[in-house]
Amino acid sequence: SPSPPPPSPSPPPPSPPPPSLPPSTPPSAPPSPSPPAGSRPPAAPTSITGDPHLLGAHGDRFAFRGRNSTVYALLSTRHFLLNALFVAQTFVMGGVCKTCGHKTVHGSFIKAVYFRALTAASQTLRVEYRAEEPSRALLRVSAAGALEEMAFLATERELLVSITKPDSVEELIDDVMVRLARKHSREAVVSLRNDDLEVQVASRYLGRSEQNARRKRLDVAINPLKDISAAKVAPHGLIGQTFDGDGVAVDGALDDYSGKEVFTKAMGEGAIEGVAADYVISRADPFSTAFKYTRFHATRAAPRDVAALTGVHRESDIGMAGATMRGDDALVADLAASA
Repeated sequence: SPSPPPPSPSPPPPSPPPPSLPPSTPPSAPPSPSPPAGSRPPAAPTSITGDPHLLGAHGDRFAFRGRNSTVYALLSTRHFLLNALFVAQTFVMGGVCKTCGHKTVHGSFIKAVYFRALTAASQTLRVEYRAEEPSRALLRVSAAGALEEMAFLATERELLVSITKPDSVEELIDDVMVRLARKHSREAVVSLRNDDLEVQVASRYLGRSEQNARRKRLDVAINPLKDISAAKVAPHGLIGQTFDGDGVAVDGALDDYSGKEVFTKAMGEGAIEGVAADYVISRADPFSTAFKYTRFHATRAAPRDVAALTGVHRESDIGMAGATMRGDDALVADLAASA
């Protein structure tokens, strides 16, 4: 059987995120994992946080509210995908004193994610992880050759860690590592890793957690372990498409957080191919590979056509970084700090 992959790199950085998102300065990405000897250095992680706010592989910046209770394809590449459930949520930022600044945001967060991977031995892994159950991940393993409609017969087990203390559990299924780790009482991270990339999803409290009923969100970081833009199958999905290898960042729609009451509405306009509806995944099967730009079963697929995107194009000086997605609450905290 294949040798296990090297130890997992550190998960995405804790809240609050890197510097705020003014139009002229992209936020810094989390540090990239150390490359193995003799290999090309891997990219830093791209990310998705909060509302969510996306930082693409070249520092691309855009926001994506999503439709309430809708699953979208975040990453689709050969034999690996990540879909996410977007849920509308109102939250508050600021202090409770009479003179404290206060802001109400009607935004959204990622509340659940659905991983799917096909191993080197053709077993299918499905992992479900929910923001409000951070110490638990549900793992299903289907044998090679199992029919799609027989997925309910898959072997199912829970990965469990402490709800308060540092703890971790991991399973290696062929060439795919699944890991759940409790960092501390306020954060836990689930990750899937194969030879090409590692995707990490962290459950974190919203900012001002007591004022926001201790609700949680999920933040996403994608860490390439090799130059995946050079693969025969270029990645796609809302965040996956930014791994196009062209050295150009494309900034799309962002929301205006200047008022005391904010209604988010940006849906990635200008920074994504097609429209938001092209990335919707059926709620009947949140692990589905089916959407307009799917790459899961592809044997060859070119990167997106950046020239056709209507967002702001700028040369990137960071090479091809990873991608991240973080939340509304993190952005608002940054804006307050920079005011």
